[in-house]
Amino acid sequence: MSSLAESIANFREKLQGLGKRGSSGGDDGAPTAGGKFDAKVALAWAKANPVTVACVAVILVVPPTAWWFASDLRAQRAAAAEARAKEWGALEAIERVSVEYTLPGEAPRQETGVVSTATITAYESLSKALRDDARRAYRRAHESNQAGRTALFHPVTVTAQNVNLIAEDVFDAVWAKANEGAREMRIGMPPADERLIDELQRKQDSFIALERKLDRKSLDADQAERLKRALADTRLQMYADRAQSLSFYGSPEDWSLPASASEAMETTKEGQRPSEARMFGWQWRWWIIEDVLRALADANSRDRDVLGAPVKRVLAIIVPEEAAPKPVAPTGEELPPPEEGAPPADGMPVEGVPAPAFPPIDLKAPVPYDFNRTLTGRVSNSLYDVRPVTIRLVVATTRLPEVMDAIARRGFMTVTNVRVRPADAFEAADAGFIYGAEPVSEVELQVETVWLRSWLARLMPPAMQKVKGTDGRTSDDADPAAEPTGDDAPEANEDAPSA
Repeated sequence: MSSLAESIANFREKLQGLGKRGSSGGDDGAPTAGGKFDAKVALAWAKANPVTVACVAVILVVPPTAWWFASDLRAQRAAAAEARAKEWGALEAIERVSVEYTLPGEAPRQETGVVSTATITAYESLSKALRDDARRAYRRAHESNQAGRTALFHPVTVTAQNVNLIAEDVFDAVWAKANEGAREMRIGMPPADERLIDELQRKQDSFIALERKLDRKSLDADQAERLKRALADTRLQMYADRAQSLSFYGSPEDWSLPASASEAMETTKEGQRPSEARMFGWQWRWWIIEDVLRALADANSRDRDVLGAPVKRVLAIIVPEEAAPKPVAPTGEELPPPEEGAPPADGMPVEGVPAPAFPPIDLKAPVPYDFNRTLTGRVSNSLYDVRPVTIRLVVATTRLPEVMDAIARRGFMTVTNVRVRPADAFEAADAGFIYGAEPVSEVELQVETVWLRSWLARLMPPAMQKVKGTDGRTSDDADPAAEPTGDDAPEANEDAPSA
C-alpha cells in the first residue's frame, strides 16, 4: 500500500478514535479511542498532519464539484454547438441567395450563388451600367422625337397688342412652313394648267409657222394629225420632266392644314378672340404631318425621282383634332367642369396669378395600356400623347413593305392598319401623274404617332399645360427650388464663353 493510502487509513482511525468518549492519547500524542472528542487535540493533530488533511479534503470535495462543473460545461458546449449550427445554416442560406435582374430587351433573369463583396461590387457596376444605358436611351428617344423642335415657329401668346392679328400671323406661318417643307423634300404636283397651256400654245404656233400656214384651220388633215401628236408628246414630256424633279407627288392642300385663320377663334364672355391652344395645335399638327412626309421621303431616298421610287403620290394626310381631355389639377386630380358662362379652359391666364406648379413627370412610372381602345394598347398618359393619322397614298405594289418600314423608323410611328386596292396608272397619267412602269396600288394606312411630353409640354401655352397636368419637367431635371438664386448664386465667370 502506498504512503498516501496508509495516511488515509490512519486518518480514518484517528477520526474514529476522536469520536469515542473516554479515549486517551496514544504514544504519538494523538487521541485514542474510548475518550470524549477533544477539539483542541483534533486541531493540534490537524496542524501536525497538514498533508493528510489536504488529501482528505480533496477526496471529499472534488467529486461533487467535478460533477457540477462537468454538467455546466456540457450545457455550454451544447449551446455553442447549437449556435455554430445556426451560423452554418446561415452560411448555407447565403450560398443559395437568389438575385433577379432584367437586361434591356430580355426577360427577367434569376441567378443563385454566394453573395460576396465581389458579387455586390459586380451588381453595383451592372446596375450603374444599366441605369446609364437607360438614360442614354431616353435621351436618344427624346432627341429623335423632338427632332430639333426647340421652339414654336411662331409664338401663340395672345396680348392686347396682337389680339387682332396673331391668328392671321400664325396661320400664314403654318402654311409657309408647309410650303418650305414640301420644297425641301421635293414634293410637288404636275405642271399647272396655265403653264401647260402656255407651252402647248408656243408649240402649236411654232408648228404652224414651220408649215407656213396662217392658223390651225389652214392645216390639212395630215398636218393636223402631226400637230396633234406633237402636242401630245410635248404634254407627256412636260409631265415626265416634272416627275423626274420630284421625290413624290403631293400638295399641302391635302394635308389637314387649317383652311383659314378663323379656325383659331373662340367665343368668350368678352366676345371672339384667338385661342392659344388652337394656334399651338396648328403647329403641332404640322409637326405630325412633317414626320409622316419625312418618313415617305426616306422610303424614296435611294431613287432619283418618282418614276422609280416606291411612293408615287400622297393623296391625303388626315390628322384628327385632339380629343379635349379634362383639365388636370397640379395634384393630378381632375378639375370640376367650368361654371356656365366662364371662359374655356384654354383661355388666357389671369394677370397677377402665378402659373400652377405641376409635379415633374416620373420617368420611372409604369406605362398604362388599353388594348380595348387601340391595337398597340398605347393611350395618352403622363409620359406621352398618342395622335392617330390616316395616310392615303399611291405606292408601287411590290414595294409597300419598304414604305411601312420607313414609317416605323421615323420618330415613334406604328402602322396599325392597311387597306390596299388597285390604282389606274393610265387614268392618273391623263391628269399629269406619271408613276412609271411598275404596277401601283392605292393604299390607306392607319398610323399611330407618339409625342413625348418632356419636350412638347414645355412649348405649350400655360392653359394647355393645365389641361395636360404638366409643364414638361421630369424627375431627372434639377429641382428649381434647390438652385441658388439671388445673393446665394455663384458669381459668373467673366472668362467663360457666352451661350
